[in-house]
Amino acid sequence: MTRWLGLDLLFAWIVKQFLYLIVRTRVQPDNIESLNIDAEKPVCYVLKSESLSDYLVMDRECIAQGLPAPSSGLQVGGFQHKRAALYLSGQGWVWQRKEMIQSQPKKLVNMIKAMELDPTLDVQLVPVSLFWGQAPARENSVFKILFSDNWRVPGLFRKLLMIMIQGRNTVVHFDEPVSLRTAMQEGLSQERTVRKLSRVFRTHFRRLREAVIGPDLSHRRILVNALLGMPNVVAAIEAEASRSGKKNIKKAQATARSYAEEIAADYSHAVIRIYYLVLTWLWNKLYNGVSVTGIDRLKKVATNNEVIYVPCHRSHIDYLLMSYLLFRNRMVPPHIAAGVNLNMPVVGPILRRGGAFFLRRSFKGNRLYTAVFNEYLNMTFDRGFSVEYFIEGGRSRTGRLLAPRPGMLSMTVRSFLRTQRRNFVFVPVHVSYEKVLEAGTYLGELYGKEKQQESIFGILRTLRKIRGTFGQVYVNFGDPIHLNDHLTEIEPDWKKADYNDNKPPPWVSTAVDQLGTQIITEINNAAVINPINLLSLVLLSTPKQAMDEKALATQLDFCLAYLRKSPYSNEVVVPEIDGNGIIAYCDTLEVYIRQKHPLGDVIRFTDEKSLLMTYYRNNIIHVFAVISLVACLVLNNRRLQRAVLYKQIQQLYLFLQSELFIHWKADDIPGVVDQCVAVLVEYGYLIADAEEVWAPDSRTTEFMHLTILANTTHQTLERFFITVEILIKAGSGKLHRSQLENACTMLAQRMSLLHTLSGPEFSDKSLFRNFIQALIKNDIINVGDNGNLVFGDPLLRSYEDAHSLLGEDTRQSIQQIAEMDLEKEIDEASTNKTKEKA
Repeated sequence: MTRWLGLDLLFAWIVKQFLYLIVRTRVQPDNIESLNIDAEKPVCYVLKSESLSDYLVMDRECIAQGLPAPSSGLQVGGFQHKRAALYLSGQGWVWQRKEMIQSQPKKLVNMIKAMELDPTLDVQLVPVSLFWGQAPARENSVFKILFSDNWRVPGLFRKLLMIMIQGRNTVVHFDEPVSLRTAMQEGLSQERTVRKLSRVFRTHFRRLREAVIGPDLSHRRILVNALLGMPNVVAAIEAEASRSGKKNIKKAQATARSYAEEIAADYSHAVIRIYYLVLTWLWNKLYNGVSVTGIDRLKKVATNNEVIYVPCHRSHIDYLLMSYLLFRNRMVPPHIAAGVNLNMPVVGPILRRGGAFFLRRSFKGNRLYTAVFNEYLNMTFDRGFSVEYFIEGGRSRTGRLLAPRPGMLSMTVRSFLRTQRRNFVFVPVHVSYEKVLEAGTYLGELYGKEKQQESIFGILRTLRKIRGTFGQVYVNFGDPIHLNDHLTEIEPDWKKADYNDNKPPPWVSTAVDQLGTQIITEINNAAVINPINLLSLVLLSTPKQAMDEKALATQLDFCLAYLRKSPYSNEVVVPEIDGNGIIAYCDTLEVYIRQKHPLGDVIRFTDEKSLLMTYYRNNIIHVFAVISLVACLVLNNRRLQRAVLYKQIQQLYLFLQSELFIHWKADDIPGVVDQCVAVLVEYGYLIADAEEVWAPDSRTTEFMHLTILANTTHQTLERFFITVEILIKAGSGKLHRSQLENACTMLAQRMSLLHTLSGPEFSDKSLFRNFIQALIKNDIINVGDNGNLVFGDPLLRSYEDAHSLLGEDTRQSIQQIAEMDLEKEIDEASTNKTKEKA
């Protein structure tokens, strides 16, 4: 016996020397003292599986961190053991071990027995997890990736390879101790106490592993088969089979299977890690860096909640960017809802293995496809995957956030209500590029160029055209939205109500609509202000998109001061730079043209560049909307009482909010206006007392700066005046909503051609559509019985207020163009729209 014990100790010593030679670890959390482990009480470390290598590495790190070493042994009353370590599952075989779960770990049973004899005793059970190959910044080999940690329990040979290949990229994760005495005081029997503790620790290890390397994956074929057996899918198959009057179950089943194959992801941890290597190369080639903020907000909710990432959609790069950043920050990349147009040869399978699942643009009229997709999404949530989708429905061509589409949100909310599993948390994400790869394409599409279908050849052509650097990318994780809390605000008793997915209660639709608006608003709250945004905002507000360099630096300094003195939100990110720094930085990206002049250099955009830069200005225009409105009103009236200023901005704010998704409520506006006025007065751009606000002398440079600030929202106000002018000219009850949209679009297009330089987004029909919807929602106009728009005094008052917003020359230009007979054009546009639908 002594001989075998000696061999055992010799083997352990050899393994220890081998491990200590090649293993390099990183310990989490960084501050081990935050775990509050009491060195005066016995400590027993809990590991998921029995592994000598894991035990020895843990032992070394405990000594290094000043924690009680497991090799020092464990003594609890009369019970003693040479190792203070507890395993939830036993040993395995040479290559692949079977996990043999111990329902009654003997060591835990013995500790409880000893503590029952002495009520003063307690043991701290500390969960410890080891991850081999979880330092993505160092992984530069496909071979290393294939032998990093995953959900398979490794046998002896595979574990040896993992240690040799990934030993220097090992993470040791300690968690807060669990008091064994506290667990015993719940009054359960000894056996039930042991079972409960084992279950709690297994759940903890599973959730932590999900957070670090992703959920356990079944084979895709098994998932598809399970999907086709779900009751809702079976019912839809039967309905499809009997729709023609005769049963054809096999054909309907084959159709459902083809839908499932088209939709389902084929997630692979190894492929995700290979993606990381490729994307690291891609970012270094395209960009100067990726700046990430708000990651702490995400980590607080990621472990114990079902996370749904809802970023804004600027570029196709967004799909890759999110997965890359999450993996780099040691979080699991999500399953990503992608348009079926991306399911093309070569690209589709690659995206699918990276977690993409595909959906069609419309489910309308296809009950079977709807059932299969709904059940797939529900199954994805059930299996613990985080999910990512873009609620705008597509990429923004203008740089503004698009109105939310309810499709994916509705399916997510209904999936949650069906089972009421772990709380769902929506994480808004603001993505900002200094240069967007598709910017030129967006401009062409806004000018009417037909959108090209995605193809592998199109991607190759795009990559071939890439020249130079595209600056930096900025990502900010916003304030999480808990679905539980949101539903409680809409319907306080939703947990008690019976939920029927076939006939959901009316409040579900309200909850989805308000949730969409809240998410879009929170994305704007998390805006990242970058140098390109600010330069575009200022230069595009000048008459010729040009400005003296010193004056430009002064205006940029004011914008930065306003952002810091009167923050738009707690999440917004402001760059640590000044006006001159912004000009110098933008020069390196060749954003503008510098025109030399003896009296000082002039910084300007070319006409083509001006149109392109509207995209970047629109990323942040919502942040400056209210202060611009203040400047505009004071300039056009020269002197205003504060009370009048509050009232006019509150009336206009409803429409500004509908276009820009600004977070303040109408009641907040007086306080916001006062903050804006205070900053403007501090810099001499306004003069004010307790009762009134007025503009400085028109001959001063401060007046010029105030004018530039006022022009920021000039085009938004022009759209407001165009809509109201056409409505009043046509008369109450004369125009259908679609006719008004068409008339507004045509008038704006003509304004753009005849007057000041305006990008094609100035006449974007969706902006007029949102504005008309805001008028209806706020009872300024109403929809009559015949579908036409009717109005009364509220619209007329808004029309009178509009005179305070725009200069006389602009109002006259709009009125002159509106005098044209638009009836023919309206009818023609409506006819074309009907043909398009057909």
